[in-house]
Amino acid sequence: MRVRITAGHTAGHAEYVITSGGRRLIAFGDALHSPIQIGHPEWSASVDHDPARSAGHRRRLVAELEEPGTIGFGVHFADVVFGRVRRDGGGPAWHSVDADASPAAGHRP
Repeated sequence: MRVRITAGHTAGHAEYVITSGGRRLIAFGDALHSPIQIGHPEWSASVDHDPARSAGHRRRLVAELEEPGTIGFGVHFADVVFGRVRRDGGGPAWHSVDADASPAAGHRP
């Protein structure tokens, strides 16, 4: 487990990265407040004390969340807190981890 301090958000903000068996989970806390920010990392929340730095961090975070074997935990994401970033149409989008396990996705339930 690693802790990463992420400047630009709330004071003292940190993310947690848990890695095991070639997979990882990134608990990104206040870096993203809504799944819509996945496609629009330039959109800041009112608590971001440095919107330019936090937007830069969100861009890097979204790219990292797109990497294979990576799951995100977005505490502010209401009922879809565990997900993956996938490209839909023109850009990245948040997808529930549960959607990955659906029969339509080629997995057993």
